Amino acid sequence: MSTTRLSASSIPYVRLGRWLAGKSGSLYASWSSASLSFLFTGSKLSLSIGSNTERKDKANGGTHMIAVLAGATEEAALLKPENWRTFDPEPSSLITFFDGTLRQEKTYVRIMLIDWASTFELDAFIIDDKKLEILVVGDSISSCLAVPVEEGGEPVPFGILNAFHSVAQRVLREDPSYDLKVDLELVAYPGYNLVHPTEGERGDGYRNGMEEAFFWDSPWSKERLIGVPTFSPIAVLIELGTNDQFFGFSKDRFGAALVNLVQSLKKWHQDSIRYVWLVPPFPDSDTENRELNDSMPSYVTLLESKFGDGIAFKVCDLAEGLTTANTVDGVHPPLAVHNDLGRKLAAFIASNLTTAN
Repeated sequence: MSTTRLSASSIPYVRLGRWLAGKSGSLYASWSSASLSFLFTGSKLSLSIGSNTERKDKANGGTHMIAVLAGATEEAALLKPENWRTFDPEPSSLITFFDGTLRQEKTYVRIMLIDWASTFELDAFIIDDKKLEILVVGDSISSCLAVPVEEGGEPVPFGILNAFHSVAQRVLREDPSYDLKVDLELVAYPGYNLVHPTEGERGDGYRNGMEEAFFWDSPWSKERLIGVPTFSPIAVLIELGTNDQFFGFSKDRFGAALVNLVQSLKKWHQDSIRYVWLVPPFPDSDTENRELNDSMPSYVTLLESKFGDGIAFKVCDLAEGLTTANTVDGVHPPLAVHNDLGRKLAAFIASNLTTAN
């Protein structure tokens, strides 16, 4: 059964009582009656308990710390004590409420602090979910840049919805042999590298690098993002390197930037990432340099050595077999090729997303 980890503060539920924001997206309460209510659909629901959870009065007459009330409706949950369950969670523990054996359809759930002598911290929810979240980080190809018709291009009527990753998303949903519901978050901008340039390189016309730009609130303001991300990707597709190769960034510098980006993404998304897929640079008529393409297998080895077995790294060679003849301007694919790439990516995703327990 595949599972997804969602930080406590990212869930759209009804909060009653005094909840405070903790580190890394957790929520905690110390005043009894504080509660979180939401509708749940799925078969597995576990609570990841924060490290600040504590019983202040160890006895307190045997009263448990929290109660979980569930039912088909709010009234059914609140009015049937026989369905209430109580827990005394330990710090940094996991409590399973629905164990995966029966599927719940829009079940009302309320989690309540019922003990006056406790601090309860909820770090995250662990749920089963056939809808998988995938993050795509890219450049103009992921952005589905529309090259003007007078320069050999064609209209791109639906922008990024015409891009290969959106095609893959539709194929995964529509093809009954896949039947995978995938949500995508795209962070991409035309001309961007992976490697962030020095001030001198920027003065020479080098574009921004996603190892830093990913964490800006926009490509224009370049202010650092604040808050907690609501997206918890299980996989990251990195389509970067075409511009780095054009500007001549060394393979070692590119590798160091990969490590930096993955480390930052891992921290930003609170360890939800289980797969990282590297898309090699696309053909580019403005350079014969292929150093980064040739180095892709070594980057997998490098990343594995840095991050161990917690993340599966793999090359997703979407550009294999393509030449500049498959482009509209020497680098950007036409919509027909985006469609082909999307089908290829869908097959890759389906074959590489193994069950995470």
